[in-house]
Amino acid sequence: MFIQCRDALKECLKQCGATSNMHTSRKKLRSSNESRVFAVLFEDDGLTKNKSSRIYTDAGGKHKRRKKFDRDLTFNVVIGEYSMEKIEEIYNKFLENIPDGIYVNGNYVDIEPVAADWMDDEDTIIRAKCAVQIKVVCRGGVYKDTDFAKAGNVEIAVGKEAAYGKEGDRETGRTTGR
Repeated sequence: MFIQCRDALKECLKQCGATSNMHTSRKKLRSSNESRVFAVLFEDDGLTKNKSSRIYTDAGGKHKRRKKFDRDLTFNVVIGEYSMEKIEEIYNKFLENIPDGIYVNGNYVDIEPVAADWMDDEDTIIRAKCAVQIKVVCRGGVYKDTDFAKAGNVEIAVGKEAAYGKEGDRETGRTTGR
């Protein structure tokens, strides 16, 4: 899920005009001497226990999908430029082009920008004159699929219990003198 989410954010930045080298580590971003800077930086991977389940049917039969964990990946997308006008233009394009979500191994992952932090040359550690840092949360999960047993493969033993908790002959239902 991490790789697919990071790649989706990088692709979105490319669609918005990110032409220079795109950074994926803070160390490389700090050492960059470029004034036009684009980066997708991993921030956090939050896990929360979840016991929900869902039954679905496909060509292989009936299955039960259990969601073991909710998983929230947080990324910081950094756009650095010469002017605030240019950053705002790229920022608006980014918000227009960011997908609502993606599918990872058949599971939907929601992508949501949640906050933006605007910085000028005094606030930022990069060489750009100004920058915007967008916090993006990707919400998905960790799932486990199990199959149901086919009714033809199950043996069922039918018997009758004796009255009042006494042991009985299962076939006739008569009690033994114990």
